[in-house]
Amino acid sequence: MAEIRMRPKHQLTLPANIVRQANLATDDRLDVSYSNGVIVLTPKPASVSGHPFDLMAYAGIAKDMWGDTADEVNQYIRDLRA
Repeated sequence: MAEIRMRPKHQLTLPANIVRQANLATDDRLDVSYSNGVIVLTPKPASVSGHPFDLMAYAGIAKDMWGDTADEVNQYIRDLRA
């Protein structure tokens, strides 16, 4: 069994042989859970054609696109309608 250590910012480095066996790559996402004293890391499914399966991954992508305040957004809509 390999041993790793917790870094100051709660970072962990997985051993290279574990990364190869799990077929992990840079920026892959992992789910983490804790139960009965055991920490479990589970790779999340890869995206399909660049789009994540989770719709919530898109939450907030248009923030401030039409204005910073509700008044600015309403003015933008009024201008479009005019």
